[in-house]
Amino acid sequence: MADNYDALTSQTPKEAKPSSGKKQSRMLRIVILAFIVFIIFVFLTENKGDPTAWWNKDYYAGIKLAKQQHKPALICFFKQGTRFSSDMWQDVYSKTDVRKYVQANFVPILIDVDKQPEIAKRYNIEYYPTHYVECPDTNQTDGPFLGAHRLFDFIKKPRDCTRP
Repeated sequence: MADNYDALTSQTPKEAKPSSGKKQSRMLRIVILAFIVFIIFVFLTENKGDPTAWWNKDYYAGIKLAKQQHKPALICFFKQGTRFSSDMWQDVYSKTDVRKYVQANFVPILIDVDKQPEIAKRYNIEYYPTHYVECPDTNQTDGPFLGAHRLFDFIKKPRDCTRP
């Protein structure tokens, strides 16, 4: 009987079911996979920098630069969170050819009307976005151009900023 008792007590406890280990392993793989998908999603949707980085944000510095370079200033008035301002950045200024054209032919000046209300007031801005082209050498101003649609046509319009 003692032999039976020893045989019963010396048995190893039941090992964890293999399916339990498989479940944990499967859950770990799912968590890792979800994490990888999340990282890829963040990377793909991440803003690749400030889309306005190539714009002058100071009106006076931009006008001074336009005078120095003898170029017209492209002044863009916008308001954060407005639909048409968002459309403008997404549909027009995000395009490489538009950016290159603007940089080659203008000194771009970006006015956030909430941050520079005195400049917006000077131009009587009531709609966003609104654009003006100003020739600092001659004090000629072309505009306003309202909205984002057909904006590139307005920008490409020939201007003579050499005579008043």
